[in-house]
Amino acid sequence: MENKGTPMLKHSMNYGLIMGIGLVAMSLLVYLVGIVKPPFWVNLINYAIIIGVIVYGTKKYRDEILEGAITYGQALGFGVMISLFASIIVAFYMLLYTTVIDPGFIDKIMEITEEELVSKGMSDDQIEAALSMSKKFMSPMFMTISTFFGNLFTGTIFSLITSIFLKKEKSLFEEEKIIE
Repeated sequence: MENKGTPMLKHSMNYGLIMGIGLVAMSLLVYLVGIVKPPFWVNLINYAIIIGVIVYGTKKYRDEILEGAITYGQALGFGVMISLFASIIVAFYMLLYTTVIDPGFIDKIMEITEEELVSKGMSDDQIEAALSMSKKFMSPMFMTISTFFGNLFTGTIFSLITSIFLKKEKSLFEEEKIIE
C-alpha cells in the first residue's frame, strides 16, 4: 500500500521552494531598483505569486497524485504546507537581507517612518515616543520571525479561499476498474 503522506510532503516542499524563490526574487528586484518602502503594487505581485503557486501546485497534486479528487481539507493542508516551506525560505532570506545584504535597512525604515510622522504634523514628543516604540520591533530577528508568521498567515488565508474552488470529490457513481 502506498503512503499518501510522503508524496504530499515532497510535492508541498517542491512548490514551497518555487513560491519561496519567487518571493525572494521579487524582494531582490525591489532592492536592486532601490525601493526602500515598496508600494502597494509590489504586494499585489507577491499575492499573485502566492495564489498562483498554491493553485497550480494543488491542481497538479490533485490531478497527478490523488487521481483527480481532493477534499477541501486535503487542499487546505497542501496549500498551508506549501506556505510553510515558502515562509521558511523567505524568513531565512529576511535574516540574511537585514544582516548581510543591507545591514542599514532598519535605519532606512526608521528614517522613512520619522519623515512620515513629521509630515503628519506630530509633535517632537509624539515622534520620539513612536520611534522609540518602533525601534523595539525593528531588529533582524524580530523582522525574520514576523516575516515567517506573516507569510504563513497570508498563505493560509489564500489556501482557505482557493481550496473552496480546488476541491473535487470522487463521484459516488464512478465505475470501478474491472480487471479481466
